[in-house]
Amino acid sequence: MKLSNSSKTIIIILKVIITALILYFIFKKIQFQQLITDFVSIKIWIILLIIFSTVIKLLIQAYNWGKYLKLNSDYVPKKYEVLKSYFVGLALRFLGPGGIGVIGKIYFVNNKKKATLASIGVERIFLTWKNLFFGAFAAIFYFTNISMVIKVTVLVAVIFLPFIIYLFSFFTKNENIQLYLLNYLKRTPGIMLAQIIFVLITFYQYFILLRNFVDLSFFKIMISVPLIHISHIIPLSFNGFGLRETFAIEVFSKYGIGAELAVTATFLIFFFNSVLPALIGLYYIFRIKHNKEKIIYDN
Repeated sequence: MKLSNSSKTIIIILKVIITALILYFIFKKIQFQQLITDFVSIKIWIILLIIFSTVIKLLIQAYNWGKYLKLNSDYVPKKYEVLKSYFVGLALRFLGPGGIGVIGKIYFVNNKKKATLASIGVERIFLTWKNLFFGAFAAIFYFTNISMVIKVTVLVAVIFLPFIIYLFSFFTKNENIQLYLLNYLKRTPGIMLAQIIFVLITFYQYFILLRNFVDLSFFKIMISVPLIHISHIIPLSFNGFGLRETFAIEVFSKYGIGAELAVTATFLIFFFNSVLPALIGLYYIFRIKHNKEKIIYDN
């Protein structure tokens, strides 16, 4: 069912209100003086390592984005098109609730619109999968009151979740769809591995940042951060603001990490991993728009 423009506007307004309310209650829990103290006490080498590791993460996801596009065998990218359109997507996801603005990437790729839209859908599947996979792994150790059989069953089910998509090839006679799904199946293991490496780098970012303040093992990071990032797949607030910090305060409290430090860590990781790259995407949007306008003017 397609929503009307007024319905979409109402949803956006509601999510902005919910986000504002969540942030309001978060700010009531923290001491801003301590928050500022945590920020300024972060060593410069930690910031540099986070920036360097972020570059690696961006290259991994841009590489995956190229794989998603090439699920369409006819797609031949222009020079740097995959990289540029990936950064454009990072900027566009801030334009709507739940990152829906990322759909705008279809206008920045020299590919069939439906094929690019399908690639965006596949990208969303694997972005969600990595959160579910590590969340299920973390749940085994974090939630001790839940049956181990249930937790392991959920983890195994999540591991095989991406492969279920291929089963649709048995229910269609369309050769193009069958070829698309076959390409999907061939690339799935490599994409899953890349996503795992991506998340492990995120763990490392949290690890070096939090170790600046508390004595925390890498394993504890592995079973806390995934539970925080589960908030990314809950379309309740605007771009995850507030929910991410709420989850962080709750989860990190188990390891003696105060609300101020929890907010500091999640905000910095979000800033370097999402906000700064989005600015690069914004630059490409204006540059591409300017070049198109120039071509029209010259003609």
